[in-house]
This record gives sequence, structure tokens and C-alpha cells, in this order.
Amino acid sequence: MSGFLVLILLSAIALGVYSQSVEQKYRTKVNQLRTEQQYAVQLEDSLNHMFFEARGYLAFRLESPFLNEYRKEQETIDQKIDDLDERITDSDQSAFIEDLRKYLIRYDSLLNQAMTFVENDSTSGLRSLSQGGGGSDLVYTMRDRMRELVRSIEDEIYSTEEELIERLSNIQFLFVVFVIFLLLIATIIAGIMARRIGKPLQELAVASSQVSSGESVEMPHVRREDELGELARAFNLMVSNIQQNERALITTNEALVKQSEELKGSKSELEQNVQEMNVQKLVLEHRNELNRSLASTLNKNELLQSIITNMIYILNSDKGLVVMMNQGRDYASLGIRQDKVHEWIDSMMDGPVVKVIDQKKHHIVRRTMTAGEGGYHDGVGHSSDLYLPILSDDSVVAILCITRIGKDFNNQELQQISGLSGQISLALDKLRLYETTENERMVNMEILNTIREGIQLVDREGTTRAINNQMCTMLDTCFPEGDQEKSYGEWSKKFLQQVDSKDRDAVQEYICNVIAGVKPKQSELIYQANGEASLFIQMYYEHIYNADKFIGSIFVHRDITREHQVDEMKNEFVSTVSHELRTPLSSVLGFTELMLSKELKPEKQKKYLNTIYKEAKRLTSLINDFLDIQRMEAGKQNYEKKPVNLQEIVEEVLDSYRINATKHSFFIEDLTDCYELIGDADKIKQVFNNFISNAVKYSPDGGSIVIRFYEKQGNLFVDIEDEGLGIPEDALSKLFTKFYRVDNSDRRQIGGTGLGLAISKEIVTAHGGGVTVTSALGKGSTFTLSFPLTTKKEMQPEKSDDEMDAAVLIVEDDDSLALLLMEEITENGWSVHHCRSGETAIKLLETMNPQGIVLDIMLDGRMNGWDVLKAAKEKEHTKDIPIFVSTVSEEKQRGFDLGASDYLIKPYPPKKLTKSLIKSLVNKTNNGKILVPDYSIEDTEEGS
Repeated sequence: MSGFLVLILLSAIALGVYSQSVEQKYRTKVNQLRTEQQYAVQLEDSLNHMFFEARGYLAFRLESPFLNEYRKEQETIDQKIDDLDERITDSDQSAFIEDLRKYLIRYDSLLNQAMTFVENDSTSGLRSLSQGGGGSDLVYTMRDRMRELVRSIEDEIYSTEEELIERLSNIQFLFVVFVIFLLLIATIIAGIMARRIGKPLQELAVASSQVSSGESVEMPHVRREDELGELARAFNLMVSNIQQNERALITTNEALVKQSEELKGSKSELEQNVQEMNVQKLVLEHRNELNRSLASTLNKNELLQSIITNMIYILNSDKGLVVMMNQGRDYASLGIRQDKVHEWIDSMMDGPVVKVIDQKKHHIVRRTMTAGEGGYHDGVGHSSDLYLPILSDDSVVAILCITRIGKDFNNQELQQISGLSGQISLALDKLRLYETTENERMVNMEILNTIREGIQLVDREGTTRAINNQMCTMLDTCFPEGDQEKSYGEWSKKFLQQVDSKDRDAVQEYICNVIAGVKPKQSELIYQANGEASLFIQMYYEHIYNADKFIGSIFVHRDITREHQVDEMKNEFVSTVSHELRTPLSSVLGFTELMLSKELKPEKQKKYLNTIYKEAKRLTSLINDFLDIQRMEAGKQNYEKKPVNLQEIVEEVLDSYRINATKHSFFIEDLTDCYELIGDADKIKQVFNNFISNAVKYSPDGGSIVIRFYEKQGNLFVDIEDEGLGIPEDALSKLFTKFYRVDNSDRRQIGGTGLGLAISKEIVTAHGGGVTVTSALGKGSTFTLSFPLTTKKEMQPEKSDDEMDAAVLIVEDDDSLALLLMEEITENGWSVHHCRSGETAIKLLETMNPQGIVLDIMLDGRMNGWDVLKAAKEKEHTKDIPIFVSTVSEEKQRGFDLGASDYLIKPYPPKKLTKSLIKSLVNKTNNGKILVPDYSIEDTEEGS
């Protein structure tokens, strides 16, 4: 019996020892796994930090601090891998450690290649390495494998703890079952013995019941020598042992109950640990997400939203916002209404933000929670607002405000936040640098787009880095939007297709030399581009250096088509003018030499003089065309506008052509009775001379020339219609360009300078009108002139007999011109006095009072015409005398500053001077005016 009890006791002890050994084994395994987890998490953080430093170096290209930090982290990672490898027993995890070492070797190799591209400033190489080298995929693979390792260790810890709880529960259940089983066996044995022995046993049973009830009795039959005595003695001993065992069982049971309570506590602790691990897992996921955003996001709104969202989850907070301290106050928020966000931003400089900015460190405000934060809970609670400055170069660039409801922030969390703020600062600096660079790029692109020349920037390899809109428009060499960075082979193929085949090889050689950094034989190159319209392009270049290092080239393509056309027209014009000038000069010189060398009859002399006169007029007309176009371009052309009758001017012009152009018939169609307008009669006459002359010249076979007058919308229109050669359609737009002549063999035989139409259009435009043309090749042309009508009519004053006797003083150092003027003036009834110098003129004005003065500006002696003019205006008796300026100088503005209204430019017809004299002397209100009439010698004399 005692052996049985010893067996029970040994079994109980064995179960207890086994339970302790199982628990100790599992706790050792859990501690080992937690150590592995700690090393794995540290290794993951070190990897992320190493990747961050590597990307920082590639983004900012700064060896310090990014590359140095990368090397330090690389050494730390190698040490941590060795430590983790010593503790890992699982074969899969050991295989992962070997794979990780290989990944790191490969990543370091890729980084060394990237460093080579960075040193060579090859962005395309970096992009190619990133896309084709698998750098990003390798980083993401290592991150994913590290996360799998941490996750597998966490899962193993969880499963180990669950297995421990299950094993301990099973041991406890087994122990209870064992005790019950022993008690059941003991009861069965007692019953059998009672039935066999009978009454003695019954007595023993009574005694045992008494014993079981707690009574202390002496067992009967213990002194018997038979089996019952043995039984009684044994039973007595058993009772004693049972009582002892009962006490032992009670002690054991108490130990088991205590052990059960300990197991329940361990289970709760394990469950709490698992819950904390899940929370930590979520925090790690958000930290990884935050690190990814900080490293790769270049969109401001996305970056700010990622920062505030992940920071709230990392700190287990409820709401918050981040605000940039820039002018626009860019922000992102979570858990706050937009109106509250704007209200907070507007008033933040009146709150704790000021203290945070001044002290440049975090600040916590502990306050009573609002009704919205408390929700449906009763009572008063509190909330904590954490204000965290984001610093860059010791300046606050952003404020992070995070609210936690019902719980304060601890020191560990604040230290964690301090580390994260540094990463956020670097990310914001990177974003700001990117935005600055992008803005500068956009500004530079806008500047390039405002340049009228085509601009193309290429690097050392010939890859296009920038191209402006003018280049795209002018040469159609651009690719779809956003895809302009093309290699030399791609863009040159498209560009050279636009170049004329005869220039293509030279252009290609020029471009290749420039890209290679070799100076071409010619600094500039002109080529022809064949697009919708043929263009002539001047191309030149500039090499770009960075710290004496050749980094690329700029090609400039300048459209010189217009200049090329003008040069061609000028060359043709020079040839034409040479012919036009030499022909009349030959006639003048020939007839003059003939008259000087021979005695001729009066009839021949008159005939030769008439020829010389006509050729001189022709020369004068050419010279006047040059002077007119020069004055018009300089804005110095003046017009003496007065009421004129357009029909009378046209009739006067046609009279000369009816005599000389016998092949042509001239008709006037009057569809209106309004011909009066305000204009310069001489200039308008010049216009109709040009148009009617062209109608005659470009109708070499004769035909009808119709002048049609009609009125429309307050304007007088004049059509000049011929039946001549007509004008090609492609020449109509260039017809009024100076020096332009239609390129046609039929027209080359017809003389002209190409200035008449340009001058005519300018004159008509100056009168508020316009010129249009319609033409059919081979059928003729119609030029339509329009002038604004006027209803005012002014009569020209007639000369009075008194004024015909008025004296005129001529101050002129050219005796021949003075003689000619004297003859003309005296024929009109005036007496004339002539002097050569300014000094003589001043003396004459002291003794005479002329009715008018004809004054040359460039005189002999010390005084010029301006000095005489000034002296005359300073004297009382001469200040009211009209003065007519006669000079080759075109200083009209100076004359106008003195009150001038006319200007005579040499050479001019003498009759124009007499007309000006008549007009001035008849008009009594013009006393004292300096009259500078602008008549040119091109006007034909009456009766010629």
C-alpha cells in the first residue's frame, strides 16, 4: 500500500517537473525568437536608411553626407547580418541571410556603376541603369524579403507561445485526471475487501468511515494474528498513510491551483504581447510607407498627405495636420473639417506656433477635450496637442500638429518623432529643390519660347535636352508633347529630312562636329529647308561649359528667308538701277557732248535740249523715288493737304498718256459726282502717274485702260483696269514690297525699279485710304484705290496786282540756280535781289523790306542760313517777312520748330517756288511764317 502511495507521489512530482521543463523550454525558445526579431527589425531599419542615403546621393549628388552615411550603414548592416546569422537555426532563414548578402553585393555593384554615371554627369546613364539594371526591383525585393523574415519570426513566436499554452493546459488536465483515477482505484479496492471479509471488514469500514469523518479511532482486530489482523494492521497503516497522503495531495493541489493561476497570467501576458506585436506591426508598416513617400514622392500634396496620415498612425493619435510655412501655406490634414483647418491656419500665428518657431523645438498643449472629441462619454477628459517644427538650415519650414484624445505623449514617442522630423525635413528640402529646379526649367523654357529663332540644346552625346516652340513651328522637328529628349539618331533623322538634299551632308557634318566639341570650319552655316514653304535658315552654335568641362551645345536656327529675298531683290535692283541710270545719262552726256563740239541748227539744238530735258526728268524721277522711300521709312515724309478734285488730277495725268501711248485707249467711267477730298495734290498725282504708267507698260500690245470712279460707304473708289499681262497669284502678296518685281521673262524687258507701287501704297495709306488688286494672268489687272471723301471746298486765292509788284530777296551761293530762280520769279511780275552770303543778306535787310525771302541754308562765309533766319526774326521790321527755305538738307523738323510749314528740297522745279510765293503773299495771315514747301522735281511742267 505504501508503495502505491509512493508511486502516486513520484508520478505527481514527475508531472510537475515535466511541466516546469516544458515551460522553461518554450520560454527559452520565445526569448531566442524575440532576439532574432529584434536583430531582424534593426537590420530592416538599417537597410532602409542605407537605401535612403544612396538615393539622397543620387538625387543631390553630394558625397557628404549621403555617400559617407551609406558606407557607415553598409558596415553596420554587415555586422548585423553576422549577428543574426549566428542566432538563426532555421535553414530557410539561413538561406535568406545568404541571399541577402548576395543582394547587398549586387546593390553595391549597381551603386558603384551609378556613382560612375554621377561623376560623368550622365542622367541618361542613371535612367538606363535604373530601368535596365534592376536597381529599384532589387531594393523592393530586399525590402519584401526582410519583411517576410520579420513576419516569419513573429509568426513563429506566436505559434510557440500558443503551443506552450496548449501544452501546459494539457499537463494540468492530465494531472487532475491522474488524481481522480488514483482515488477511484483506491475506492474499488476497499469495496472488494469489505465484501470478502464481512463483518470485520464492516467494522473496519465503520472505523474507516469514522476516520474519514475525521474521528480519531483505533482500528479493530489489529492484534489478531490472522489475515484480518494483518488487514486491520495494514488498514490502520493505510489510514495513517491516507491521512498523510491527503495532506500531501492537499499541498499538491494547492500547488497545482497556484500553477494554474500562473498559467492563466502567462496566457494573458502572451495575449497582450501578441496584441502589442500586431500594433507594432501596423506601426512598422506605416513607417515603411512614410519612408517610401519621403524617398520617392515629388508631388507636394501627396507628400504632405502621406506625412500627416502615417505620423498619426505611427503615434497612435486621432487627428492632425501639417502646414508649410511658405507664402501659400500649403497643408494636408486628417480627421479635421476643412473650415476648421482654414480657421486654424489663419490664426496659428497667434497661438503656440509662435513659441515653436521661436524655440525651434516641440511643444505639447494639454487641454480639456471638446464635446466632439468626448463623443457620447460623460465626464471631463483631456486631449494633448503636439506641435512639432520641421527645420531646414535652422529655419522652420513646416509645422506638424498632432492630437491624441485621452492620452499623453511619452518620452519614447517624442524621441521617435524627433528622428522622423529629420527625415521629413530632408524630404521637404528635396521637394523644394525639385520645385525650384522645375520652375527654373519652365522659366527658361518660356524664355526660349519667346525667342524668334529656333533653339535646340543637346548634351555631349547629342541627346536633345530642350527645344523651343519656334524650332517646332519653323522646321516641324518636334516629337509628341513630353517626349522631346531624343537621341541624336532619332532627332537628326527627322531634322535632316527637312533639309534640302544639296545642303544635307554639310549640315550633318556641321552638327556632328559641334556635338563632338570640334570647331567647324565655318562658325555659321546657311541651309535651305523644304517644308510647306521653302525657307533659308542660318544656323550657328555655342558650346556650353561647366567649370571648364564641356557638357553640351546650343544650336540656333534663324529664319533669314526674308533677308535672303531682300538681298536677291537688292541685287536685282542694283542691276536694274544701273541700267535705268546709265541709259538716260548716256543720252544726256551724248547730246551734251554733241552740242558742245558742233555748231547745230536751232531746230536740232531745241530737239537735243528737249531730249536732254526728258532724260534729266527721268533721272530726277528715279532719284525722287529713292528719296521718297527713304523719307517714308524714316517717318519724315510730309504732306501739304488741302481740298483737291480727284477727277481733275486723273484727267491731267491721262492727257500726257493720250499723246504718248498711241496703242492704248483711255476711258473714264463716272459712277459718282463726288470727287472732292483732302490731300496733297502733287503726291496724289504721283500715285496715279505710277498706276497708269504701269497699266501702259504692262500692256505692251495695247488695249483699253479704264479709270472708274464710284462711291461706297463715304469713300471714293477709283479702279484702274487694264488688259495687259496680268499678275501671277503667288506674286500678289509681295506686289507692294519695295524692290520687288515679278520674275517673268516677259516683264524683264520692261524697265522699272520696283519702288513705284510701294511708294504709291504708302501715299494712299497716308491719306487714310487703301490699295487692293485683282488680276487674271494673261487677261489684265485691276488696281482699286480708296480715299475718304470730304464735302468742304476751298478756292485757291488769285494773285492781286499789288502782290505782283512785291520784291523778293534770294540768298543763294549757287549762281546758276539763283539765275534760274530770278528768271522764273521776274517772269511772274516780282522784282528780285540776289546775294551770295549771309552777311550780305543781313546788310540788305537793313535798307530794304522785301515781301519774301528765298533762303539757302548752306551759304558762303561765316553765317549759314539758320543764322540769317535767326537774325531776321530778331529784328522788328523783318520778323513778319515770309521766308522760303531752299536747301539740299532734310532738317525739316528744325524748320518746323521755328514755325515752318513748307520746305523746298533741291533740285525742284522753279515754278513750284513761284506758286509758293503767290500762295504766301496773297494770304495776308501768313506774315512772319517760315515756309518750307516740299515739292519734288518729278512734277511735270505745264504744257510739257
